[in-house]
Amino acid sequence: MNAYHELQISGIHWPDCTPAMLSHQFQVQATPRLSETRRNAAIFQGVENQMAESLAAHAAALHELRRYFVLPADSSVLTFLSGRRTLPQILLEAVVHLRACFGADSVFNLRAPIDESGSQTLYAVAMWPGAVRDVRRALACFDDTWWIAQSRRASGCLEFTYELV
Repeated sequence: MNAYHELQISGIHWPDCTPAMLSHQFQVQATPRLSETRRNAAIFQGVENQMAESLAAHAAALHELRRYFVLPADSSVLTFLSGRRTLPQILLEAVVHLRACFGADSVFNLRAPIDESGSQTLYAVAMWPGAVRDVRRALACFDDTWWIAQSRRASGCLEFTYELV
């Protein structure tokens, strides 16, 4: 018995389309409308404006930080702060409280050393010419009045300490 038939069909009936019509459908769908293109361009322009404003605000905050903190000659602190954009604002808010606890004439340095495991922390260091008990009292005052409540915002990347000079 011969099971092969000359005419075999799958049972699926495709609509009769010419190849030109099929390519025309895809071309029409692939071409974006002019209004959609303009809307997308406006969205990207808004994002670019926001990024420019953010960079300008960050640069202004860094400029303001230089008024209150001594930064090292190398770029370690600036590089660290560029990756953690909330820290300059926290440091600027801390200035009032640091001066209240350590005194208006205190000098504060910023340092961002890399430890042996490769992690980095920003240190705000009070340069203290007085006795150890006085600087510990000042640091405890700062911790109790402001820093403990705010420390969560720094995500463990910022530490306030002192150095005897």
